[in-house]
Amino acid sequence: MVVSHKSKGYTLIELIIVVAVIGVLAAIAYPNYQNYIIKTKRANMMADMQNMASQIESKKMLLGGYANIPASSIVSSASSESQKLYAVEIDLLSNEWVITATPNASGQMKNDGNLQLHADGRKCRAGKCGTGDEWRE
Repeated sequence: MVVSHKSKGYTLIELIIVVAVIGVLAAIAYPNYQNYIIKTKRANMMADMQNMASQIESKKMLLGGYANIPASSIVSSASSESQKLYAVEIDLLSNEWVITATPNASGQMKNDGNLQLHADGRKCRAGKCGTGDEWRE
């Protein structure tokens, strides 16, 4: 009579293969996730800048010109998350304005480049400008 012992469990080679597959998936997924987070934070900052632009135009109607608008009241309207990641500066000229968001040197966005929104609708990131979604790239 032959007794068959069927082992239950996994062999070492099976476990090594599973760990290797998980490692490869993680190596691919993590950088993509980081890029997704950076693009999301950039989009949030640009949305804050567009809200600031709306406030500038509203205050221009009330105060009679861009030069009469206190820039500090506009900058403070950025979300707290955006304020942690970017330093915002607003240049209010006589007939136009430019909002510039510079990434903080110690923040997650430090290598992302400056964001700019111009009165004529141009959006810029790291010197690349356009009226479409160029800043998202």
